Formats: sequence, C-alpha cells, structure tokens
Amino acid sequence: MQRIIAAGLITLALAGCATTPIPVSEAKPVSADEIYGFKGEGTKDSGKLTVFRDEGFVGSGCDVVFYIDGQRAAKIGPGQKATFNLPAGETNLGTGLAESGLCVGAAIKTVASNIKPGKEIIYRISGDMQGYYLGPYVDYGH
Repeated sequence: MQRIIAAGLITLALAGCATTPIPVSEAKPVSADEIYGFKGEGTKDSGKLTVFRDEGFVGSGCDVVFYIDGQRAAKIGPGQKATFNLPAGETNLGTGLAESGLCVGAAIKTVASNIKPGKEIIYRISGDMQGYYLGPYVDYGH
C-alpha cells in the first residue's frame, strides 16, 4: 500500500513539471555541427528566424530537432538557440524528438509562420509532461 501511495505522490509531483522559461538573450548558440541546413547569409529581402529552447528538467535528456518546411534545420538542447536567414514569405516550422535513446516516437508538431523582409521573428520551444510546444516568443519581463 505504501508503494502505491509513494508512486502516486511521485506522479503528482511530476505532473506539474514544465520547462523553465528563459529570455532569448540567455540562450547559448547551438554548435555549428548541430545546424543541418539553412545556413545561408541571407539577402536584403530575407528575414531572420531565431528559435530557442527553454531550460529545465523535463525532457533535458532528449534533444529536439527543429524543422523548416519539413527539412531538418538544427538539433537544439535545453537552453540553446539557433538563428536562420530565410526568404520572406510563408514557412512551416516544426519540432520533434531527435530519435535517440528513450527519446523516440513523438510526432513532429508544426506551426505556420510568416517571415518578413528585414525583420526578426523569434520562436520558443517549451515542454511539459505531455510533450514539446513551439510558439511565438513572449518576453515575460525578465
């Protein structure tokens, strides 16, 4: 009976776990060997896309792969960021697990985005016990 109660308490404690939001300025750049594509310098008509991942315990043992228009763009660990120069226009962004070790089986989640010439758009990867989420960055006043 004590084991069941202990397991229940642990489950309740973990259910509230989520990644810890950080300001984009505190995220460390992804190493060059973990940037897979979209490495171009850009043109005057291109826009900049920055994506970063929160820190925290949830999923810290799993790397997330970031996708641009269905192509692998970068592997992003907790507290890391990657920046890409992209042509202006509609693009699809996605996140999925790196498919290594225990980190397999999750579907790639996508969102639509609009890259604007000369502008930077920032997206944040956050997570909880149900998975990872990609959404526009909101500065919480840090």
